[in-house]
Amino acid sequence: MATRTTENGRVLVLDSTLREGEQFAQAHFTQQDRVRLALALDDFGVDELELPSPTVSPAVAAELAEICQLGLRAQVRVHVRCHPADIEAALAAGATELNLFMGTSPALVSGSLHQPWPRLARRIRDAVELAVSGGGLVRFSAEDAFRTSRQRLFAAFDEAVAAGARRLGVPDTVGIATPETVTATVRAVRRRYPGVAQEFHGHNDTGCAVANAVAAWRAGAECIDVTVLGIGERVGITSLGALMARLYTLAPELVARYRLDLLPELDAAVARLSGMAIPFNQPLTAAHAFTHVAGVHTNAVLRSPATYEAVDPAVVGRSRVLSVASRLVGRHAVADFGAALLGRALESHEVVLATEALKAAAEERRIDQASAATVVRAALAGGWRA
Repeated sequence: MATRTTENGRVLVLDSTLREGEQFAQAHFTQQDRVRLALALDDFGVDELELPSPTVSPAVAAELAEICQLGLRAQVRVHVRCHPADIEAALAAGATELNLFMGTSPALVSGSLHQPWPRLARRIRDAVELAVSGGGLVRFSAEDAFRTSRQRLFAAFDEAVAAGARRLGVPDTVGIATPETVTATVRAVRRRYPGVAQEFHGHNDTGCAVANAVAAWRAGAECIDVTVLGIGERVGITSLGALMARLYTLAPELVARYRLDLLPELDAAVARLSGMAIPFNQPLTAAHAFTHVAGVHTNAVLRSPATYEAVDPAVVGRSRVLSVASRLVGRHAVADFGAALLGRALESHEVVLATEALKAAAEERRIDQASAATVVRAALAGGWRA
């Protein structure tokens, strides 16, 4: 079975919202939710979808079987332990691509697995062989790779590759990696296993998930794991939207095949299902992602949006907002706002009057665009008071 690899620097995106994402403390998806999200992610264009092991519960097994029958363009991969029961259950549910994993760091070997390394090494080989013999395309991931010695990492990967693994996962399980350590590790693995694909899964505990993901791709990892909004265990992993934003600014053609205009709807759906708002600093889809406030900014954006926008909001189906609801507001923004509000160009003295009124109002209280409109109308009618 051939391994899918990148072409001309293409990035393969594996979305794990339905697996890693459900490990977010606030996440709760029903079976209907999961199917709808799988379809929405497929419409967006993710290359792969990762689902949990069917041994988690009968409901998960039923959902896996249903999603495998949806006829998605995305490849469905199942995240399973190196246990025969997990592997057999995944194959029985119709999965043909298995993401096997096992902890390799001293912390996990001693604190979680409680077995000597030779026995664990044999478990890796046996698990991969079982999956391959059942017709599975196997990725083996060395959990907690960045707290694993290079010698141990290679020992684990040697077993997996010898048994038939066609992709190797290098996860930053606790978010301690830096772009430099990611680059060095991915390159070392690539040198040792030429022709074997790599996948990077980066947690965001120290705020480096996106930077580490891009470093992994640049160093040769073909596949990057993401979730919608970056939800996952603890503070989550690389965000789908943030990765899209970063890649778009590097080279728009890298993300041209994705339906970026569907991203706001995806983020909103997952936020709603998780009982939260889209985070204020979420790239591309946050409420104020394309809102400009300071006078210097709004003046420049009116002349040329690219001065203060790395991504055109239209790419993700959004519109820019020039806020006048601040004491930092500038006259150019007020003139533009007033013209849209009244349907005519403001006279220069009206712009001055409206600007002074808005600044005074914003000094007194927090205002928004709607209340700013009231202030402008009142100021021009001569009835506004601070």
